[in-house]
Amino acid sequence: MTEWLVVGVGDPLRGDDGAGPAVIERLRRRSLPGVRLETHWGEGASLMALWQGHRRVILVDAMVCGAPPGTLRWFGPENLPGSGTFPWSTHRFGLAEALQLAAVLGALPEEVRVLGIEGKAFQTGGGLSPEVARAVARACVEITKRF
Repeated sequence: MTEWLVVGVGDPLRGDDGAGPAVIERLRRRSLPGVRLETHWGEGASLMALWQGHRRVILVDAMVCGAPPGTLRWFGPENLPGSGTFPWSTHRFGLAEALQLAAVLGALPEEVRVLGIEGKAFQTGGGLSPEVARAVARACVEITKRF
């Protein structure tokens, strides 16, 4: 297993919900030895399985917390905002719930960080809003600073 796992969570067919996968697509253009890059649709149990065996994990997902679209915010399991911040999972057991359960079970990797990208539009079939598209580039810079 690699030291680092970066997971872009979301659905590229739902507007700004595709922010996480867009970050992964952009990071794949770089040489990042020792870093595994994955996209994931956000179902919590399989997300927990995906990070098993990795020491350091970064999860990138669209969020809705009332900030201006394109705002980047880092979270850890200890300061993840309340329910509804990462609301675009098709299941009730998504990213936030996976982190909470893994913490209770003692199944979190050594280091886990969530990079939330404030979304604007989540319509089916739409692409990223201009604000979120610009934030994807900034997110890649923020993430690579951590390696």
